[in-house]
Amino acid sequence: MNLSELRAELEADRAWREEEIRRFQNQGTQLLNPADLDLYRRLLVLILYAHYEGFCKFAFTLYIGAINRESLQVAEVSHAIAAIAMSDILKALANPDSKADEFRNVLLDDPKVNKFARQREFLRRLDTYRAQTVSIPDDAIDFESNLKPVVLRKSLYQIGLRHDQFKSIEGEITQLLKSRNDIAHGSTKAGIDGKTYSRLRQCAFKVMAVVLSQISQALASEDFRKREPIPLPAST
Repeated sequence: MNLSELRAELEADRAWREEEIRRFQNQGTQLLNPADLDLYRRLLVLILYAHYEGFCKFAFTLYIGAINRESLQVAEVSHAIAAIAMSDILKALANPDSKADEFRNVLLDDPKVNKFARQREFLRRLDTYRAQTVSIPDDAIDFESNLKPVVLRKSLYQIGLRHDQFKSIEGEITQLLKSRNDIAHGSTKAGIDGKTYSRLRQCAFKVMAVVLSQISQALASEDFRKREPIPLPAST
């Protein structure tokens, strides 16, 4: 794993996004009179949200790709990464309509027996599952069409990263999403004042900066690997 290259990719992606936002801001300031700027900022909010979501998607995909390239076994990764790598298997285990192999062609309507059989089969194959190479699909993180605060928290949690660092700006994230949806769906024709826009821009830039920093740190510390438990001191 080349940490400097991965960090450079993250930095470059964030840099061009922030530069594009600033360029459009400057163009509006130079070309428009103050009375039209509020309406122009409607377009900027759409761009802000696109880059906020786009960078998070890029960063999470880069992190997942870096983990996949390590070719680690499920037994070697953290519980979060093991869970997302085995998501299909775990979904089948929890699916009440799924049957164990021995009952697949047998009419058995007892849900408790079916559940027990699936659990037994899972445990029987556990060593095989643990030996599998981690291969997380790119679409394992689902932004559910809107990257609202709860979805951002869930996405961070799914890949084993801190998910509580945006509590102080969740209101701004929600406002950014709502403003974007209202504008895109035609629910409002109102402009965006300079103070509101500055707050939303600061919010989007902070999310990108923190996500970049956290993923860079996770890669450097190899947080995706399973940590060996600290042995307890011997009793005397």
